[in-house]
Amino acid sequence: MRRLLFAAAILVLPAQALAWGDTGHRLIGQLAVKALPADLPGFLRAKTVAADVGELAREPDRWRGAGQPHDELRDPLHYMYADDAGRLPGGASFTALPPTRGAFVAQAIKAGADPDATGYLAYAIADGYQQLVKDFAFWRADAAGERLAKDVKKRAWLRADRQRRERQIVQDIGLWAHFVGDATQPMHVSIHHDGWGDYANPDGFTTAKVHVPWEGAYVAAEVGEDEVQAAMPLPGTCALSTPLACAGAYLEQSRAELRPFYALEKAGGFKPGDPRGRAFTTGRLALAAGELRDLIAQAWRESATAAVNNYPPVPVAEIEAGRADAYDTLHGRD
Repeated sequence: MRRLLFAAAILVLPAQALAWGDTGHRLIGQLAVKALPADLPGFLRAKTVAADVGELAREPDRWRGAGQPHDELRDPLHYMYADDAGRLPGGASFTALPPTRGAFVAQAIKAGADPDATGYLAYAIADGYQQLVKDFAFWRADAAGERLAKDVKKRAWLRADRQRRERQIVQDIGLWAHFVGDATQPMHVSIHHDGWGDYANPDGFTTAKVHVPWEGAYVAAEVGEDEVQAAMPLPGTCALSTPLACAGAYLEQSRAELRPFYALEKAGGFKPGDPRGRAFTTGRLALAAGELRDLIAQAWRESATAAVNNYPPVPVAEIEAGRADAYDTLHGRD
């Protein structure tokens, strides 16, 4: 049955490869939320949240084919193709990315490349992290205001706003989980993104369309939730200077697994039942779940020093200390 699933997947390849399949993205989202540390808000441990994040993690693949300009804007967020030396158009690399997507686009165009064809995955991951920091900052402000408000109507509004923010946070984590997951699929960070392609190939790696069969039917047939959970790395924190630098380092770590993937495929490691392929794939999914867990936790901690609103910005710490009014800040006085 596993052989039939894997073979059938080869016959239904889409024009543009996904990453991972439904099973992989569900596992990454669910396991990351289940492993969140205890200091995060309790609503993230509600019975439905892990399942919701797992389902929402599939959404960015399900958006595809909506038409233009939707697809043109969103499809390149799923990948970022570096060459064998780790170079991106214009001389950038995952560990030395231009600080903005606009600067990366300009650099790629100047080098005569199509930036959309290269992709923006590192920027998508950094963007999602910054969004979550802001989400958590608003949640902190709502929760503090609800606790401190003496006016019954204001307290009721802040409670309702906190609950709205909780729904928003679950959705934002779920959608972002997709891109954090995409990054541990090594073919999403390399020009060799669906077979080795029309490049020098001294090792004789396959040129077959192996992308979707591996990440989809193979994962569903060969990888178990318990094994992925057991393989998740210990919690950690990225110490680099910016979210983009952290995202770039994460992609570079994945790029290093591209040749091992193709060597294992050549050696028959992804045949049904082979423990080598199962261990490799389990490790990739486990790394994504661990990274998502750690980034969520890091965003929560960073949100303590963030601000809400912009005109003027109000530090969360001022609201939590009772020196700024949460209702006036969040409801607005315009």
